[in-house]
Amino acid sequence: MFEYFFEFDLFIILLLFLIIISFVPLIELKYQSDLYENIDKFNKYCLNNDENLINELNVKSSYMWNMSSYLYDYDNISNFFYNKRDSYERDYKELNRNVSSSIYDFKVIDNVMKIYNYYLKMSLGLFIFLIIFFISQMYIFVIMDTYEKENIFFNCFDKTLNVAINDESMLNKKAFFRFYVYILFIYVLLFIIFFSIILKKLTELYADTDTYEYIMLMKEIDIILKENNEKNADIINILKKHSKYKINDVSYITLNNSKVINELIDAYKTKSKEEGYNSVSLENKKNYSIKLKNLEKFEYYNSEESKSKIKNKVEDIFRFIYVYILFLIVPLYILSISLQGKYTYLLFIIIILIISTISVYNIYNTLQA
Repeated sequence: MFEYFFEFDLFIILLLFLIIISFVPLIELKYQSDLYENIDKFNKYCLNNDENLINELNVKSSYMWNMSSYLYDYDNISNFFYNKRDSYERDYKELNRNVSSSIYDFKVIDNVMKIYNYYLKMSLGLFIFLIIFFISQMYIFVIMDTYEKENIFFNCFDKTLNVAINDESMLNKKAFFRFYVYILFIYVLLFIIFFSIILKKLTELYADTDTYEYIMLMKEIDIILKENNEKNADIINILKKHSKYKINDVSYITLNNSKVINELIDAYKTKSKEEGYNSVSLENKKNYSIKLKNLEKFEYYNSEESKSKIKNKVEDIFRFIYVYILFLIVPLYILSISLQGKYTYLLFIIIILIISTISVYNIYNTLQA
């Protein structure tokens, strides 16, 4: 059995491992959304649903902040700001979900869709592995008539899958192998189709929600706070006045109420009028175009309607976990036959796969921290 284990079973085990690795990002996405939703509910419960007390919570306690900072590469989104000299009405570039990178100011900028990139990386191994394996099986099928070791191959194939081919003729073997290649082709094709659909659904999570506008606005405020430029003192003082804690970044400010928003809008308008413009770019070291666009929409960003958009998109994506379960059934069934009833081996393999997947997941998160 040891000989056949490494000829075919090893492929099945590797396939199972890669499938599990591939759907980890979808499970994590759902977990994070549920976690932040529960934190949101818990805060409301603890504060007895008092609107005034809820509005005094800092930004890092909100569902919108936690999900947006999870979805985007927060450290690199500043690359999407226009420069002051560009004279655009917008502060930042629109998010292009159809390209992995773009060129701005002679610099290549990678997309900041962190979960999209995460899923792509975790699934790429499975995608390449299936394509290479299918090509290798097609090659064997094409050269089968002249393949010197066809008997060795089929003996291995028969014993591993417990397939009985009564007719020992090459014609019957080739017919059986043709059926096997057809099934493999359908399996690979289905994966490619669902892989593409999931990627599209992930881009919809970014394009059809308000997370991008929200996180870019928060990044602008974060830059203003951290640079602490005296020319922006009026705006900084408003943020500090309404925050309970000593704020050193945007996640600690209190912003989810109309009073703070209106004061910030008034301060910005006053500053613009003093300089003789309808809108001005606030001072910052890298000369980003910072005009606090969409500040008046901040309360909407934290509304149930805005949050529901994210939750619904996450639910749509997570439904594809059932597709992955179907992808797991086939190799698990083949492996159970291959092990010829030795379910202890199968159980041991599944445990190893789960432990390995969790380890990879934890290592990835550690490196991202």
